Formats: sequence, structure tokens, C-alpha cells
Amino acid sequence: MKEKLEIIRELLANNQEIDASKIHILMLDLFKTQFKGLHVENYIGDYPTFIEPVYLGDKVKLGDDVLLGPNVYIGKNSEIGDYVQLTNSIIFDNVKIGANINLENCIVAKDSSLNFNNPNIKNCIIIGKADSEEDLKKISFSI
Repeated sequence: MKEKLEIIRELLANNQEIDASKIHILMLDLFKTQFKGLHVENYIGDYPTFIEPVYLGDKVKLGDDVLLGPNVYIGKNSEIGDYVQLTNSIIFDNVKIGANINLENCIVAKDSSLNFNNPNIKNCIIIGKADSEEDLKKISFSI
């Protein structure tokens, strides 16, 4: 699992043009082959619901009534706001996601921050910090 995550992380960190379709294929392969048997072990938060497989890194903070899964990876030191729903998504390290956000089939790059509430976002890569949905830098997957 770590090898495929590292490949995705490197592709996102590369300052050249991002090949979203290549990253999407890697993500789907990761979910299909590497996520089986993962279980949630520790987290900080109240009343989350997990539909496994779900993987949480160290010091992940979950808000109230969060729904995670299936196929969710959240990297270390990330913070997920209240009433967030994540499905088939990869959240890398040091990410902050605001309240009432629904992400489906998404990848959020390391050190990104979504400082707003209520969007439903599907099938894309999210990079950087945004205080509104209009400020959000996202690259859609061609599905």
C-alpha cells in the first residue's frame, strides 16, 4: 500500500502537469488490491461511522458524526470536520477538511485545506488551500 501511495504523492508533488487519469487508475488499483483487511485502530473524535476498509494515520482528528468508507485513507495529522462524508477517497498528510463536506472518489494532496462548508465534490484531485468552493483548485478525473 505504501508504495502506491508514494507514487501518487510524488505525482501530485511534481510541479509539472498532473496526469489525472494515471492517478485515478493508481487510486482504483490501490482500493481493489491493497485495502482489503484494513481496520481502524485509533483516532481522536466522537461518534464516527466506519464502513471498512478505512485506514487512519497517526493523530487524525475526526469531527462529530463523520462517515468514512468504504475505501478511505487519511494520512497523519489530518483533521476532518463535523458531519463530513468520505467515500473512495485518499486524504494525504496534514489536510484540514471543513464541516458538512462530501467527497466521493477524490484525492486531497498533502497540506491542503478546505476552509469552507457544504460542498459535494466528486471524481477529482484537490490541491492547496481554499476558503470557498470557487477558490478550490481541482483536477477532474475523466470517467
